[in-house]
Amino acid sequence: MDSQITYNINDNEAQNITHPNGKHFKSDVINYWSVIDIDQVKVVVYKNGLERAFLNFNGTGTDKTNWFSQERLQNSSFLDLKMARHGYGYFFSIKGSEVTKRRFYVNKSWGGCQLRDAGWLLVAEGQGFNCNYESRNKLMLLYSPNNTYMKNDEIKSSTCQPLTLQTGICSTPVQLAYNTYCYKLCNKTKTETNLEEKIQKLEKELVVSKKDTNKHMRSLTSVPDNRYSSKTMGLVGTLCIGVVVGFLVAFDCVNICQKYSKANKVTTEK
Repeated sequence: MDSQITYNINDNEAQNITHPNGKHFKSDVINYWSVIDIDQVKVVVYKNGLERAFLNFNGTGTDKTNWFSQERLQNSSFLDLKMARHGYGYFFSIKGSEVTKRRFYVNKSWGGCQLRDAGWLLVAEGQGFNCNYESRNKLMLLYSPNNTYMKNDEIKSSTCQPLTLQTGICSTPVQLAYNTYCYKLCNKTKTETNLEEKIQKLEKELVVSKKDTNKHMRSLTSVPDNRYSSKTMGLVGTLCIGVVVGFLVAFDCVNICQKYSKANKVTTEK
C-alpha cells in the first residue's frame, strides 16, 4: 500500500457513488492530513447511491491511518461495535492483516473460514490467504447488512438470491463483492401472505377507468368564460356566422324564385 499515491483525482466518474464504474478514487488531501484541521471522519458503505452502513470517528489529533480505530469510534450503524471485546482474530485498522491481505479490517474473531470468522467490514485484496467468502485476485468489499456482526461465510452463503419482482420488501441486501449483491429473503408467515393477497385485490378494485376521471370529463366540455372581451368576441363571431349563413340562404332563395318565375312563363306561352 503506497501511502503517497493518489487515484483518479481529476476523474468525476471515479467519485460517483450512485453509478459504480470500477474506478478507484483517493484524494490528494490525504497526503496533507497532518497540516489540516481534521475534526471528524466518516466511513460509509454505499449501494446504488444509498447508505447501507456507516462509522463515525473523532479525527482530532490523528494521522491518516490511526483515526480508524475502536477507541476513536463515536457512533456507527453497527450497534455492537463500540463495546466489542478483543479476542483471537480481532482487528480494527486500515492496515488490517498482512497474512490475509485484508484492509479496512473490522473483524470480531477468527476460527476457520467457515466456522468462526466473523466481523463487520473488510476490503480484501484477494492475494493473501483466501477463504471461500473472498474472491481470488480480485478486490472486494464485504460488510454485514445487519446492525451487528455476522459470520463472513453466512453473509455470502445464506443470502445469495437475485432481486426480482417476487422478492419481498423486507429482504436484506448483502454485498458479496464489487458490483455483486445478493438478498436474504424474508420468512413469510401465513398472515403476511394473506395480507399481500388482500393488497393485490384492493389494487385491482381501486383501479379507475380513464373515462371516469375528471380530466376526461373536462375534455368533453367547454370551460365557462365570463370576461367581457370573451363575450364580445363570441357575439361578433356569432354575427359573422349568421351573416354568412343568411347570405347563402338569401342567394338560394333568389335562385329558386327565378327558376320558378321562368317555369310559369313557359307554361303561360303554351
